[in-house]
Amino acid sequence: MNQILYTIENEKEKTKTKNIILFFAITIMIFGIFMVSMGGYKIVSARVARAEAIEATKIPNIEFGFEESTNNAIIKVNHIRQIKDISYSWNGEEKVVLNENSSSGIEEYIELPTGGKNTLNVTVTDIEGKTATASQEFTYKGTYMEVSVVENKTLRIVVTDMVGLQSVAYKWNSEEEVMAYPNGEDPTVIEVTADIPVGENTITVRAVNNENKIEEKQLPVQGISRPTIKINYNTDKTLISIKLNDEQGIQSYSYKLSNAPISEIAENGSIIPEFKDKLTIVTEQTKEGQEQKSIEEQIPFPEGFNYIEISVINIEGVEETFIGWCAK
Repeated sequence: MNQILYTIENEKEKTKTKNIILFFAITIMIFGIFMVSMGGYKIVSARVARAEAIEATKIPNIEFGFEESTNNAIIKVNHIRQIKDISYSWNGEEKVVLNENSSSGIEEYIELPTGGKNTLNVTVTDIEGKTATASQEFTYKGTYMEVSVVENKTLRIVVTDMVGLQSVAYKWNSEEEVMAYPNGEDPTVIEVTADIPVGENTITVRAVNNENKIEEKQLPVQGISRPTIKINYNTDKTLISIKLNDEQGIQSYSYKLSNAPISEIAENGSIIPEFKDKLTIVTEQTKEGQEQKSIEEQIPFPEGFNYIEISVINIEGVEETFIGWCAK
């Protein structure tokens, strides 16, 4: 009987011990899984933070392209963030700013400014203030014509072609063509100047390059006249006659006549350098032209040395002056 009881008690102890061992094993396994999970989370968090830090330092990517058919430079921008603005300048000149505030993928087409080689400088800024800069040299393909007005009366034509030019011809309205050819030093450029006819005109410019390609440009040009001044006096030298003319009309004019005895002005038959200090103003006038095309004034012509200054401005703002002297 005692033997049976001992066996039962012994089995109970073994079972209890197994349960305790099993409990601790399960607890250790759960704790291990928790620790591994926490470690994995820390590793993932560190990776995410590192990736975010790398992304935050990234700047816009700028690439360039060229459209030969239109002579347009292409600016291509790719970025992980939105672009705030793009600024560019040709050959270090004034910047142009393009406000974007748009997506991260952008293409801008910009026309080359002149013939020959040009450097495009670009700055791109994203919405977080990160900037990137880049530059690229472009060569204008084909014939480039630059037409500008000089001093309100002359037209300056500059034609450029990198493969070389055979000739440039221009004509006003329906008149005959005027031909120009390159000099021996630089066959890529031909420059000509032409007087602009007064009034509304059309000029046609035609260029032929060394590959027999023809480029033609036609544009309107407003011809502006310059006032003319003519001075004369009557036979007995009592009056000075001033004649002012302008084909577009006179806006205003002025004149001043100064006088001094010839003995105070001349020395040994020559005008002394400081003669103006000896002059006394006889008459001085400033008048409106009322857009008249012709005006005539007469001024008394006194004895002695007479020094006259005349200025006339036409309705286009072109000014002409005259300075002269006469004596009796």
